[in-house]
Amino acid sequence: MRIDCTVDGKTLNISINSNKPLSLILQENLDNQSTTAHCKGRMCGLCAVLVEGKAELSCMIPAFELKNKHITTFDQFQKSKEMKDIVKAYESLGVEPCKDCYASRSIIFESLISSGEKDEEEIKRTLSAVRCSCMNGEDEVNIVKKAQDIRKKRNVRRS
Repeated sequence: MRIDCTVDGKTLNISINSNKPLSLILQENLDNQSTTAHCKGRMCGLCAVLVEGKAELSCMIPAFELKNKHITTFDQFQKSKEMKDIVKAYESLGVEPCKDCYASRSIIFESLISSGEKDEEEIKRTLSAVRCSCMNGEDEVNIVKKAQDIRKKRNVRRS
């Protein structure tokens, strides 16, 4: 199957097995180093990417669902001004994810921040996809809220 999609701003046209998961496409076909897939589809949460701006576990997305989609991996996202907002929130609160889940949690934080999610239970539920115990739910909620405030102030200054 031929798939046209955009990964980290690059338009791709690849011939691939239609059921191959995005995590393996990123690792094997695109040599992406930031997306890990330790669980091989059992949902550890360490392979999150942004698909059309929404956090998704790349091990759960078959190639056929990628047609004409825009995918952002942590490789690209970490260079963005949006990631700087999240880093400022980490620094301000004195907490951050461990090195194992840093990329994935940051991607999921971005999805929640950009969607304007305010509901604490929804934030905790969404972040429960990451099966790492380095952070607690209250810290996660505080990071989302702090980064939303930082982004709002940055956007006001720009206008």
